[in-house]
Amino acid sequence: MPVKPGGMALECPQCGSGVAPNARFCPACGQPLTARVPVARPAASSVSRTASAEPAGAPAQIRFAGGRVRCTSFLLDFAAMISPALPLSTAAAVLGVAEVISIVVPVAFVAVWLWMQIWQGLTGKTFGKAMLGLRLVRTADHRPPGVAATLLRSAACVATLGSAGLPVLVSPAPRDGWHDRLSGLTVLDVAAGANPLGPRQRATLRRSTDPGLNRVHSPVPVPAVRRG
Repeated sequence: MPVKPGGMALECPQCGSGVAPNARFCPACGQPLTARVPVARPAASSVSRTASAEPAGAPAQIRFAGGRVRCTSFLLDFAAMISPALPLSTAAAVLGVAEVISIVVPVAFVAVWLWMQIWQGLTGKTFGKAMLGLRLVRTADHRPPGVAATLLRSAACVATLGSAGLPVLVSPAPRDGWHDRLSGLTVLDVAAGANPLGPRQRATLRRSTDPGLNRVHSPVPVPAVRRG
């Protein structure tokens, strides 16, 4: 839409379409432009500054991860653990070696799981947590959990067939599961709040920092439709 200096836009008084400053007729409806209606619009720079304004010097607050984003993180981690199964099963079918499926695939699953626990113990991250902006930390001091604590936490979840995580899913507010309490660990949302283990993360898979992941964005731009 044509804009005068100072942020004033010109509109057709009949249909509201944008018109050039020196136009004699509206290009949309043909209305003679004996009078034009200037419409005040804020400058883009002032809008961006207002939208991104935050209190100067205010420290970011610690935020605990919600149940939905934690569940999504677990599913990503599980997908990473079973990822060797497809190529190994394909190789077993091509080579005709059944032992690949019965022995090699389970060993590969355990190896990926063990590597993930070591990575999580040292950095607080797994594949899913890194992609979604979460960190596993000690509840007492928000430091890296340590390998022993992550192994205990994972073993408790496996021993209860996943039911240890039920408090995380049934509570509307962020809450620790039984496996978290047993191991003395908790999960933080460092995309929406402070990150005690490093700089605040911008999550790769989250276009919104809403901890519940309730907002869905269309991957295809949808043009605005003007209603007459």
